[in-house]
Amino acid sequence: MISVLIVDDHRVVAEGLSKLIDETGDVKVLDIACTLSEAEHLVEVHKPQVLLLDVALPDGDGIDAIPRLSAISPSSRFIICTSFAESAVIHRAMHGGAHGYILKSTGMDELLEGIRKVAESGSFICEEAMSLVEDDSEVPPTLTMREREILRLMVDGYTIKEISDKLCLAFETVHSYTKCLRRKLGCANTASLVRTAIARHLV
Repeated sequence: MISVLIVDDHRVVAEGLSKLIDETGDVKVLDIACTLSEAEHLVEVHKPQVLLLDVALPDGDGIDAIPRLSAISPSSRFIICTSFAESAVIHRAMHGGAHGYILKSTGMDELLEGIRKVAESGSFICEEAMSLVEDDSEVPPTLTMREREILRLMVDGYTIKEISDKLCLAFETVHSYTKCLRRKLGCANTASLVRTAIARHLV
């Protein structure tokens, strides 16, 4: 029996998925966590074989949390299960400790295939996600001069309001730029965006 922990802040969706998984007979959902802090507790309690982990969670980025969760349960393996259909997110996940990447639009048969393969120490990327990744080499994102300027200020610790004042831009304009930057770099929040920008020497 393969033990699974679902980490997703949409409880209704997670509960529906849990019921479908439990019907298979060889895969069992132990519990559902809606936040990373809850996931840390449940991982310590259950030591699941596989975690189905969303990216955007109320208290942080699921990909960034993988090393922390792995330290709690070294034998656990991680599948990012998300609606982020972006090659940048896929690359970041697979380089960040994930063993699999499955889009929420994936069919149940393919999801179960991924869980079983990852549980057996393999890796798995669903067909739709794989089609977004041309090869194993990550192509650097193309950023405009304004995007780089805003990203540099974010890395320096400026808030969106402070950046809008400094650059004489509307708050909504700067907010739109930050959303675009998160999409291009595959990040769920500002903290993850800053870490990724530094790690990839984009500023």
